[in-house]
Amino acid sequence: MAHATLIGLHAASGAVALLAGLFAHRGRALFAGFLWALVASIALLAAAVVEEWGRLDAASRVLFVAFVVLGAYMIGRVVRARPIQPAGDRPSAAYVSHVGFTVVGLFDAFAVITVLNVGAPVAAVVGAGVLVAIAGHFAIRAVLARLAPAMATG
Repeated sequence: MAHATLIGLHAASGAVALLAGLFAHRGRALFAGFLWALVASIALLAAAVVEEWGRLDAASRVLFVAFVVLGAYMIGRVVRARPIQPAGDRPSAAYVSHVGFTVVGLFDAFAVITVLNVGAPVAAVVGAGVLVAIAGHFAIRAVLARLAPAMATG
């Protein structure tokens, strides 16, 4: 029961972080919501892993520890974006890279869990994760390319 509650809260805070991250460039309150929802999501994931630890096999332990470490890295990226939040309409390339990486990571997690929950084979789950990550990379590059002319002129 506690594990299911932790996972539910983890997913809910992850969804809030994803939505806030998409709009974090529009104001400090949204950015703060993004950061704290992300922190909550990763802390709840870590708590769920600790709660379930005794029932996990070695491979699952390694995988879930890797997810928590990736989550901590994502938090670090958002913390690094905090001092360079956009003052106007155009965020910097560094800001887009930090926030974009984290938003893509969150979206990827939801996509992978969705594919997993429909009962797809492991290869499809891994494939979905890789495809979303690649698509996210190109999406971030497209945003950066759109920003480049404006950054060069002003």
